[in-house]
Parts: sequence; structure tokens; C-alpha cells
Amino acid sequence: MLTMQYRIVLPTDYPMAIIERRIAERGHLTDGLPGLAFKAYLYAIKGEPGAAANAYAPFYLWWTAEGMRDFLSGPGFAALSESFGRPVVNGAVAWFGEWQGEAEAARHAVIQRLPLSSVESLAVRRAAEEGWGRTRLRDENALGAASAFDPAEWSLTRIVLLREAPDNLGPGCELYRVGRVSLGAA
Repeated sequence: MLTMQYRIVLPTDYPMAIIERRIAERGHLTDGLPGLAFKAYLYAIKGEPGAAANAYAPFYLWWTAEGMRDFLSGPGFAALSESFGRPVVNGAVAWFGEWQGEAEAARHAVIQRLPLSSVESLAVRRAAEEGWGRTRLRDENALGAASAFDPAEWSLTRIVLLREAPDNLGPGCELYRVGRVSLGAA
């Protein structure tokens, strides 16, 4: 599995209703997408808790590299690039990725980015991240979780899809609204 995210920072006065409408009108196009596990249509509104800026920042969990490749070279990503410019796409290798049956009910997501220690055993960390993911999914507010590492930056990215916004955010965390969750096809 692989993860992928791009973050498009928008002007402070950008009408975020445009992003909400775009998600509502086009979000269904990734339902059943080959190779996709899920896509969470994330966006943030400056001034809301956990949001430093207006942003559109979808997060993808891919079953296959081919699915990711086909999406990035296909019409959906081309349309996004035409509207906003081609964004930097951050990719990582997933250590964990699971969701509950009603993942589509998620309304918030927390993304956490952490550095990986250069002396840490990656095998031990992988097992710890699998444990982290399973523990998160036992929380009745959690609908999905993924953890991935980027070997180019030696960093860790975690995402938790939630029914409700959490009361507190941990270090390195960003809070997003979820406009939609699309489930793909293996």
C-alpha cells in the first residue's frame, strides 16, 4: 500500500464554498477507482481549530502503485492541475491502513507528521504503527486510520478519519474537514 497527499494552500479570502461544491459535484468520480483503497477529500478553513490556512488537501490510500500512477496521469488530476496548478504530491509507503464499514460517514480528519529517528529500528516502528492503527480504530469516533513512512525524508505521516472533531490535537497535528470519502476497488 501507498499513501499520497497534495496540499493546495488557497488565499485567505478564497470562498471555500467553491471547494465544497467541487467535492460535491466531482467526488463520486473516484468511487470504485481501480487500485484505490480510499480517498478522503480534506479541506481546511483558516480560523477554525487546527487550520493555519485555507487549503484543499485530499489524502489517498492506494492498494497499488499502478492505481496511483494511472490517477496521476489521468483526466481527474489533469483537471485539478488546470484549475490550481500542478501541486507537489507527497507519497509514502504505508505500514497500516484500515477503516470501519462506515468510513464514508467521516466528517473530520487529523493528520500528524513526525520525524523518524535515524537509530530507530524500522521493523520495530512498523509493528508499533500497526498497533497504533488498531488502537485508534477501537475508538468509537474513529472510522479509518493509516500510517506511512517517507524514506526520502525519513518522516512518518498518520491520518485518522473521525465522526467528530477531537477536543485536543497532539504535536505535529492538523485538523481538516472531510467533504467526502470515496472507496476504491482492489
